[in-house]
Formats: sequence, structure tokens, C-alpha cells
Amino acid sequence: MRYFFLFALCICSVAIANPAFEDKASEYNLQKTEQEKAAEAVIDKLIRAYNNQNIRQFLALYAEDVEFYMYPQTLMFKGKKPLIKRYGLMFEKMHCMKSTSIKRITNGNIVIDHETSEICTKADGVIDKRSEFVTSYQIEDGKIQKVVFFR
Repeated sequence: MRYFFLFALCICSVAIANPAFEDKASEYNLQKTEQEKAAEAVIDKLIRAYNNQNIRQFLALYAEDVEFYMYPQTLMFKGKKPLIKRYGLMFEKMHCMKSTSIKRITNGNIVIDHETSEICTKADGVIDKRSEFVTSYQIEDGKIQKVVFFR
């Protein structure tokens, strides 16, 4: 009985001291800075432009000298011209494109999204390719300055 009491006391003290046992997140965790809200708004616009296959709105969200990397530091390309070359044809040829952020972490001007992507290459509504990936976006002055793909 003495051991049961000690065990119960330990569990109770852990539950009281551990915020994971609380019914709701602390106010600190729920608050976002204005910078974080602005960075997330840029990425939300990016996802909408991608899903609507609106290449002009999509490109407008990137800085002229945007850099794309494959993790950890392999430069894929830099600037809007290669961005247009890479995404322009895809926007034109695909029958449907849909990206969804399924989990997001934001810290200052950095947004990290765990995303899914679906595309239709042959007909609307016939999804023939699904992908899941993590992407980090660095936002500067309302534009995406750096993108890192984690695969």
C-alpha cells in the first residue's frame, strides 16, 4: 500500500508540473507575433495561387533573387527565371494541382510546412501523383527569399 501511495503521488506531481496534461495550451503558445502572422499569410497566398494554378499570383510572392535549396545546402536554382521555367510549364500542363499544409511551424520570418501535393496529368479529378514533403520558407519584406525542400 505504501508503494501504491508513492506511485500515485509521483503521477500526480508529474501531471501537475507537466503542461502536456493541461486541457488547453498556454497563452504563450497560442500567441503569434505580427511577423509570424505576416509570414504565414504569404505562404497561405502561395498555396491558394498554386491550387488555383495562377502563375502570376504565385510568382508575385517570390523575391527576384529567390534561392531554392535541397536540404541541407544544395542550391537547386536562384532567381525568378529558373522558377518560371520550373513551374510555368507545370501550371500550364496540369489539369489540377492541389497543395495542403497539414502541419505548420512558424518562428519569426520562417515558415516550415509539412505538405501534401496532388496533381492530375491526364484529366481533371483523376489524381495520378501524390507527394508528401517538408518545405521551409524564409520571408523577407513580404516576399519568399529562400526555400528549402526536405526529402
